[in-house]
Parts: sequence; C-alpha cells; structure tokens
Amino acid sequence: MLNIERLSFSYRGQPVIQDISLQVAAGEILGLLGPNGAGKTTLAALITGLLTPAAGQITLDGTPLRLGDTRVALVPQEYAFYPRLTGRENLAYFAGVQALAGTAAQQAIDQALEQCDLTAVQHRRAGHYSGGLKRRLNFAIALLRRPQLLIVDEPTANVDPQTRRLLLDNIHALNHAGSAVIYTSHLLGEVEALCHRVALLDQGQLLLWDTLDNVLREEHRHLEVKCTEPPPVEVCQRLGGRALEDRWWQFPLAQGQSPTAVLTALEAAGCTYQQLRYGAQPLEALYLATLSGKAVHP
Repeated sequence: MLNIERLSFSYRGQPVIQDISLQVAAGEILGLLGPNGAGKTTLAALITGLLTPAAGQITLDGTPLRLGDTRVALVPQEYAFYPRLTGRENLAYFAGVQALAGTAAQQAIDQALEQCDLTAVQHRRAGHYSGGLKRRLNFAIALLRRPQLLIVDEPTANVDPQTRRLLLDNIHALNHAGSAVIYTSHLLGEVEALCHRVALLDQGQLLLWDTLDNVLREEHRHLEVKCTEPPPVEVCQRLGGRALEDRWWQFPLAQGQSPTAVLTALEAAGCTYQQLRYGAQPLEALYLATLSGKAVHP
C-alpha cells in the first residue's frame, strides 16, 4: 500500500530525514517511534504532502501522494479545528474541504459524531470542549472520508481513560476494515498492544523497521521472576541473577536450559514468586538499547 523509497529532507541545510525506505501494508498498524526531534512529525508531513522531499518518492497503491489526497488522513498532536465553531460545524467545514457534500456529507458527519461519542455535544462550541472532547473532535475529522491510510500523532497524550479507549477502539475498527495506520506514540506499552510492525527513527535515520514479533524476540534467553521477597544471595550468585525494578529478578538461561530448573532452585531456597516473563523482551528495553547503540537494523 504505502511505499517510501530513499526519502530525504533538509531544513536550512540540516538533514532532518536521511535516506529512509519503508513500506506499510493494507490492514497493518506501524508504530513510529523515536525521541523528540527524531523526524517523526516531519515524516508524517512529507507523507501528507505538507512538505516536499529533497529526494525520494512516496506512493500509495503505486500512485504518488500529493497535498489534499483524500486517501490519507492525519490526526495531528495539536488541535486542528476552529474553536469558535461547534463540533458539527467543524465537521461540516472539513467535509467540504474533502469534497463531501449533500447526503453523503451528512451521513459521514453523523457517523463520525457517533463513533467519537460527540453527538450530545455536537452543537456546543469546540473551544468550550474539555481536553478529551477536543481529542475526539480532532480524530472525528479524520474519519469523515474513511481513509486508506491514517496517520495518528500522539492521540492519547494526556487524555482520560474513557477517551483513550474510544480512540484506540476506533483505530482498531478502521484497521480491521482494511485501512493502514501509522501510529506515533511515546507510550510503548500502547504500541506493543496495538501495532503489527515498528519503525524507530533517531536524528532522521531509520534505526529499526521490523515486525513486532521479531523485534521483541530475545537474542539471549532470560527468565524474569517477580519475587515476593529478594532471593537469597547465594542462589542469585549461583544462578547469575540480577535485580531489576519493582521486585523483578532476571536469570540467564544456558543453551537448552529450561526455565523450570531456575524455578525449582528458587522454590528449594524458599523463594516465592508472583509473575513470570519468558521468551520476549519489553519494547522499552529494545528501544533504549537501540538508541544507545545506534545500531541500524535491516
């Protein structure tokens, strides 16, 4: 669906995006990760045509993307509506911008209001909305055209749990209907739960792009155990255990060694545990390790 080839962009002579290539398939959610200033927002602006690349090309189903292409919708981190207009008036304005009119426009507006739970406040000025309602209106505007590609920039930052759940449910629904999604967030647990593939940018370079299953698979096998009390020092030394945060302990596993052997040793020493983690590393650990090592993964 979306194909980005050898994309570069500079601002005042400084490279912001450096020779990036990646693809997003139909029905796929890509988690776009990176620290502030990594180039995530610039990449989104290039895809939507708000910026023009210095080199490379961006196509959707083989056709170059241009500014105003209704196949693509962007939900920016900033509020992108008119506060003096009501929620419904905002949606009507943006429906017109997207060449929706008549019955089709009214149906799209009604559906977007319902999906984002804004029907009850549709005639209230958007500037009087709470922060959560403003996030919902931002999102509702992007739903008007049922985009083939949805780009979402930090949609759940500083929102209430109900709004967060509603926005994530809408992303799931759109994705299940076949739309591709590029999802930018600093909430890595959210990315783990939502995305099929991740891309990590830093200083305009693509450090990692792979399926979530692949990137979370451990190169070196460990068993992590959340203990009620710290294991005895002698046991930790014998098993090579080291303390993590919040009463978690990590134990390396030799080639062919079963986690059961570690658990048996802990139980024999009178150590009780509450939770286990095995076979995958947290996305946060991979994120920090990749940034610190600046390793580029194909």
